[in-house]
Amino acid sequence: MNTAKPQEEIVPPSGGGGGGFRLLSIMDRYLITELLGPFLFGVAAFTAIMTATSVLFELITQMVRFGLPLSVVLEVLALRLPEMAFYTFPMSMLLASLLAFGRLSGESEITALKACGVSLFRIMAPVVVVALTISGATVALNEFVVPHADWAAKNILYEAQHQRKMPTARENVFYQEMENGRLKRFFYARNFDGQAMKGVLVQEFEGDRLDRIIRADNAQWKPGGWTFYDGEMYQTGENGEYRFFVRFKEQVVALKESLLTLSQEHRTPTEMNIRELSRHISLLKESGQHGNSINELEVQLHQKLSVPFASVIFMMVGAPLGLRPNRSSSSIGLGLSILIIFVYYIVMFMFMAMGQAGHLTPWLAAWMPNLIGAVVGAGLIAKKARA
Repeated sequence: MNTAKPQEEIVPPSGGGGGGFRLLSIMDRYLITELLGPFLFGVAAFTAIMTATSVLFELITQMVRFGLPLSVVLEVLALRLPEMAFYTFPMSMLLASLLAFGRLSGESEITALKACGVSLFRIMAPVVVVALTISGATVALNEFVVPHADWAAKNILYEAQHQRKMPTARENVFYQEMENGRLKRFFYARNFDGQAMKGVLVQEFEGDRLDRIIRADNAQWKPGGWTFYDGEMYQTGENGEYRFFVRFKEQVVALKESLLTLSQEHRTPTEMNIRELSRHISLLKESGQHGNSINELEVQLHQKLSVPFASVIFMMVGAPLGLRPNRSSSSIGLGLSILIIFVYYIVMFMFMAMGQAGHLTPWLAAWMPNLIGAVVGAGLIAKKARA
């Protein structure tokens, strides 16, 4: 790229004469093209590394242990790739920023643009748009593709290992309902097939004492409450002795509908989108659960947005770091990107632990690595802009 070409293209199009407004100048398209190659290389390289270390080894182990056919391993591997891309897109944006700006700086093209009166902020404008676009694409991928793909992979792997479909029934279902920080009701079912429960036991508390015990052979949800069938009910007194005992064929018990939804849920947070995970957390809170388990889920909920937005943060850090007076090997950019990614994830895991332990609110724990990265990136950009 010679110095005359950018000078011709950075002149804004005339507002008069009926000329059409051009959203992207040749300079913008040139910079975006420079990013595209390193970005695609980064997606391929980082996805291959993450897949080999976290998915492929596990699948090969299970292939040997359970005799899984190669076709199943390849199918599961393909279904897990969208989850890997969720993490590798931001990493690849960092690598693309480092390599693209390193090449442009090493060949004095950035210097030529500045000499033509183009500021560093204007040069980075199309890169910001690309980073935001990748962040949006990552969110969409994690919302509409990853949950379904991961759930399908789990089912395929289960069927291959056990020679039967994953059961919808659950064994040993527990549920507790809290009120004002105290246990109000404890529920247990030996088996739940998605519609009816078997071997049901309910303990209800009044203050700190056990007030009532209900046992039933079966229970089923109907509008208005849970209906228990073929059971007994025990009422206890102040000192814990039984006051009376009743057998019944059918009895409606005022348990919350959330018990049904929670009992049907088999998925992990990765296998849920934002709306589903938010609903799941709300039901758990409604059932009285709190503490580290809820904090962990809430941190993961906020990370469904904070991790994709890391593409913008990595761009803010990578672009100014790539501005070096002399052209350097692309291996330096790759090594530097790996180092930055390593530091970022160490910080992320540290704040995750703090959020799960309740030392930070979940949203702050999820976004703090990005906030720190944004401050560092803004400082680097401001320093390079003054140079």
